[in-house]
This record gives sequence, C-alpha cells and structure tokens, in this order.
Amino acid sequence: MARRKGSENEAEAAGDPLHPRLTDGLFGHEEAEAMFLRSYNAGALHHAWLVTGERGIGKATFAWRAARFLLSRHGENAAANLTPATTLDAPSTHPAARQIAAGAHSSLFALEVSGASTIGVDEVRKLRAFLGLTSPGGWRAMIVDPANDLTIASANALLKAVEEPPPRTVFFLVSHGAAAVLPTIRSRCITLTLHPLHAEPFANAVESACARARLDIPEAEQMQRLHALSSGSVGRALDLIGGGLLTLADKLERVIDRLPRLDHAAVHDLIQSASGAKNADKFERLCDLIEERIEARAKSAAQGGRGNTTQAALWAVAWQGFRERRIETDVLNLDKGAFLLAAFSDMERIARKA
Repeated sequence: MARRKGSENEAEAAGDPLHPRLTDGLFGHEEAEAMFLRSYNAGALHHAWLVTGERGIGKATFAWRAARFLLSRHGENAAANLTPATTLDAPSTHPAARQIAAGAHSSLFALEVSGASTIGVDEVRKLRAFLGLTSPGGWRAMIVDPANDLTIASANALLKAVEEPPPRTVFFLVSHGAAAVLPTIRSRCITLTLHPLHAEPFANAVESACARARLDIPEAEQMQRLHALSSGSVGRALDLIGGGLLTLADKLERVIDRLPRLDHAAVHDLIQSASGAKNADKFERLCDLIEERIEARAKSAAQGGRGNTTQAALWAVAWQGFRERRIETDVLNLDKGAFLLAAFSDMERIARKA
C-alpha cells in the first residue's frame, strides 16, 4: 500500500493532478532511463537507486515512473528470456498503473514529506515492517522523497533496510543533492543524476503539466522567460505560473541584472509588492527566488572560466546567511521589509567586489 507522510492527507494527494504518481511522461531524461533499463534488461537490476538533481526537474517523476514500470512487469526480467524493454512506459490501463494512481498498490510503499518537515524514524520503521510482510509476488518498490529530509536516526534505520533488502525489492531515494544523503546509504546505491531541462523538453514538460492542472499554457516568448527564470526546472516554472508570480520574478531579475548598481526604487517596489498579511505567499515565494538567485551566483562564480573561489565563497556565505535570517524573521516575527532590504544590500556589496 502506498503510504504518505506530510501536510496533505491521502485524499488531497489523490486529487493533485501534478503529483508524480499521476504523471505518465518524463521529458529530457532519456540517459537516466536508458541506464535503468540496461540494468533491468541484463537481469541484474540493482536494488537501490539514488536519483539526484535540482528541485523540480523530474526526479520524483522518474522514481514513480520506474516503480510503475516494475510493478507492471510482475517480477519479470531479462533472465526470463523476455523481449528487452525499450521504455519505462506502462499503459495507464494496466491494473498496476491504476492501483498506483489510486494510492493503493500492495507492493508499493512511499515516504513523502513536505519541505518544512522531516521523515522520522517511526516512519522508516513502518517501511521496514512493510518489507517484513509476505510479498504477493513480483517486484516491490520503495520510494523516499526527499531523502534529504531523513533525520540521522531515520537515515540509519533506512540503511538497515537498504543493506538487506528482500528479493525483487527496489529502493528509489529522491534527493536534491547526493551529499545530503548518509554516505553509507550512498555507497549502496547507484546514483542517477538528472540535469535541468533544455528548452525543448522543458517546454514539452510544462505544456503537459499545464494541461493536467488546467492552467493556461504559456506562449512561446513567455515559455522562454520561464525557462530562464526557473533555470530549466519545471517545478519552479509551475510555481510561477500557478501562483501568478511571473511579474514578481521579472522585477527581481531586473534588480539582480543591474548589480552592482542597486536600483533602490525598484527594490522598494519589489518589497512593497510582497509586504502585508495579504501577500504572505508572495513574500515566501520571493524569498525562495532570492535564495535561488544567490545560489546561482555562487555556482556561476565557482564554475566560471577560471573559477573565482573568493567570490563563490562570498555568495555561499550570503546564501547561508539569508536562510538563517529568513528563519529568524519568521520565528521572531521581525520586520520583513527590513530583512529583504538587508538581503539586497548584501548582494550589492558582494557584486561590487567582483
């Protein structure tokens, strides 16, 4: 049975048209799919896969897609002299696909959690108890999403399950960065690194998601802007579309593009548009966007032609400081405008040192 942990209950999850469980297609990750299929077709499918990469690029979709594929194969593999599989596609009419879509497949266990929570040791113990049940035959799939949210205790509990899995059991650990996963777990996994999508698969993925969620599909020019603003992340793009936040993102981009010159009028306008109780969601999303842009600056400085380790370190410190002050502002109910102004002043200071 699929289990869900987090702020949403099972009924709410089943009603979310964008949940990876309900997503059939995967765009732009053919190499990762081919690697998984080679292992499967060789009759030696590894039991643990760590799927890593940036947020919102399809990691969870890959995990659910691979699990759906396995559970639709009834435990078969190339050793049974079957025709090699060429795709992870599983017909939506297949009983396994229908059961997974309903969150009711007896051979699937999923640990999912919202970004503000953690996966505790009690949840992992439920997974291990599930593994101890008599298998109905065929494959079994375990999905942990994201593995970043495991506590030390729950990671160690999961390690024991990954170390000695029952036959025909496959773990899919979704992670926003492999380094955040316990090294002893990483060492027992095959790592599949997914990359941000290029323009064409990005557009295809966004169109597909918008159709499922009944959102307006962006025009070509707007799609290009979304690709740039989201850095190839479909999840981030959908946040911008669904939350009506493209204007906010554009304002932020113009402010950052003008650094090291800080346009104080534009900054004031940006802060005002995300201030007040009625704009609480905009404030949170603006903070997310600022974090992403600071992180992007750090990566760009580190990966440039010769690499500027000093500037990369400054941006990395700014990113960490922003995250810490954001939590402090929320917990202590501090002035959000002053917090944002200080963040922009920090960015101006660092940009001037470039």
